[in-house]
Amino acid sequence: MRYFILLLLFCTPALLKAQTNCDLYTDKAHKNACLLYQQAIEYNQGSRESQLLFQRSLQACPTFGPSLHEMSVPYLKQGDFYNWKQLMDRAVNADPKWLADRGWCLFKFLRDYQNSFNDLKRLYDIAKGQPGYSSDGDYDLRIIMALNQRYMGNYNLSLKYFKECIADHEKKNWVGLYDYLHLGVTHLLAQDYKGAIADLQRETKKYEKLADTYYYLGLCYKKMGQPKKAKEQFIKAKTLFTKTGYHRNDPYCEEPDQVYLSDIERELGKFGR
Repeated sequence: MRYFILLLLFCTPALLKAQTNCDLYTDKAHKNACLLYQQAIEYNQGSRESQLLFQRSLQACPTFGPSLHEMSVPYLKQGDFYNWKQLMDRAVNADPKWLADRGWCLFKFLRDYQNSFNDLKRLYDIAKGQPGYSSDGDYDLRIIMALNQRYMGNYNLSLKYFKECIADHEKKNWVGLYDYLHLGVTHLLAQDYKGAIADLQRETKKYEKLADTYYYLGLCYKKMGQPKKAKEQFIKAKTLFTKTGYHRNDPYCEEPDQVYLSDIERELGKFGR
């Protein structure tokens, strides 16, 4: 799978503007900072007016987390990761709840797996194993912890976090849309092909028309020396990709375990006519 260069725009509607109840603050500094924050978010994100109001908010209270966070977002969109991180570091120092956003963005936008994991593990410990969800709502952050470890080559630790998270959600009858896919690919990378097939088949029951899953099933059968089954899966992946199904896609960022049509066609080409 190819890794495209990250385009310097926001990939998702993540990190949306949060409404804050200013009456919750009892001290003057925080209340004034909050009121200025509320004014700032009425303007377009990244506009001169909003950024100046965030600056005034931070002059009133330099540790006001919502303003630090919101002021950082335009820098992230512009690819100015230095200034984004400067502001997010201050937000995290003020309140560790911002570890979730910083850790998620380090994973999704910067591919900084070690520091992303460090943030999320710290939050995991603070929250007693329940770090919450990614800013776009797609992932329990334990899945991101698992993916971080996998990208760093630590398959056993990756599997630990995957299984803990998925087992937790299975008890509640709710598993993330791509959780079995990521678990299956991790088993594939760890050369547990039977385990990978079992996970990927669970994914097909959850999301039947996702082309990516069948591509990875094809790779599993190929590794197991079953070319006929492998080809069947690659053909199904191509059909779903081009005609009747869906595939992982984001206009700006490569998604975890995203498959491209060229990946599928390359595998099919190895079978000849």
